[in-house]
Amino acid sequence: QTWVLPSAAAVQPPAPPNGGAARAELKAMRAAAVSADDRAQIAYWDAGSPSYRWLQIAFDQIKSKPMTYPRTARGISLMNVAVYDAVVATWKAKYTYNRPRPTVADPTLTPLVDVPFSPSYPSEHAVVAGAAATILGYLYPDQAEDFAAKAQAAAQSRVLAGVQYPSDVQAGLELGREVAEQVIAKVQAI
Repeated sequence: QTWVLPSAAAVQPPAPPNGGAARAELKAMRAAAVSADDRAQIAYWDAGSPSYRWLQIAFDQIKSKPMTYPRTARGISLMNVAVYDAVVATWKAKYTYNRPRPTVADPTLTPLVDVPFSPSYPSEHAVVAGAAATILGYLYPDQAEDFAAKAQAAAQSRVLAGVQYPSDVQAGLELGREVAEQVIAKVQAI
């Protein structure tokens, strides 16, 4: 069940790249050097469920720039609805495309976090980041670029960790943003 989307299939990414494009992504992943700062970002964004840090960011934002109670509750609700619907759509896409993780396609890759047992495409971490950042940017428009940059960092951390392809995170960010825009449109229509 979804809250705003008519169904899990209502918003879906295009098929993931395969063949030469997938091999090129793997080659780039093998060649990437992971710095100490990258490892810190990976650890930060991997510290719980995909939505964990985003809830923390939202609550920190509310503490630093308080809103009235109804608006605070509404903002957190909007973010959670967008994240939920986006994740439901993501899991539909994951098992539609059933793309193996990069470490399955190339066992020489050394992942820096536990490799999930689910398909790789689209990235659940990126979809949450895209949805949450879009809603937070709607609520705090003067900081929309900061939230978008955090979403990009969260998504990129999954590539640097070796558990998702760049195209997985790009599709996830786009899917999350699209679902969040539909949630925002629904609220504005009320």
